[in-house]
Amino acid sequence: MHISTYRPLFLQLLCSSMLLATPVAALAADAAPNPAQTQEWVVFNGKTASPYTMFLGSPTNWAYPLPDGESLNIGSIKAESTQINAPGDGRKVSWNGGIGQLYVQAKSTQDLADWLDEDSALVFDTVVHSAPQDSVTIRVDCRYPCLGVIEAQEIFKALPLNQKATVKIPLSCFAKSGAKFTSVNTPFLFYTTAKFSMSFANVRYVRGAAKDADARKACA
Repeated sequence: MHISTYRPLFLQLLCSSMLLATPVAALAADAAPNPAQTQEWVVFNGKTASPYTMFLGSPTNWAYPLPDGESLNIGSIKAESTQINAPGDGRKVSWNGGIGQLYVQAKSTQDLADWLDEDSALVFDTVVHSAPQDSVTIRVDCRYPCLGVIEAQEIFKALPLNQKATVKIPLSCFAKSGAKFTSVNTPFLFYTTAKFSMSFANVRYVRGAAKDADARKACA
């Protein structure tokens, strides 16, 4: 039989395979990107990692957008660009005696369970300008009210003023207090209700860092 007899069947099979392949590609393009499978994932270091946006919040509005490189003052809390390791790599955040929070958040959630499973820690470089006057909490949210929270006032109070330090908090601390790392939309958040001033930069998740000798066992 001549090969042209089989051409309609061949074209039908080819079209079917293309239809099957297209949805997979579309889903891959539309999905929120997962952090690369590397030793560390930088969430903020002068720029906020995609697909996240940085926000300031207070009781008047919990979600004031804070674009990279810009300053914002909402009364109880203000933030401005600063330098810790390189020009413009950090944020200086000042709480003025009222409720305020700074955080990064995405509309979508991400599955970060592998980071939790591999003894990762939330790690950031910081300079404390004035010690906290009340409770300071650090959170990881999985769509509020799903969250994990640790008390960090003593961590910051123990750091020398106006000197760079590195803080490491095991992700397991946040998991033990409620964070579900299969659906994280807020990889870090700082919150307090009283006067406190600090700068931070190079906020990242680091695999294995929870085992480091200098990891602060905030949930122990």
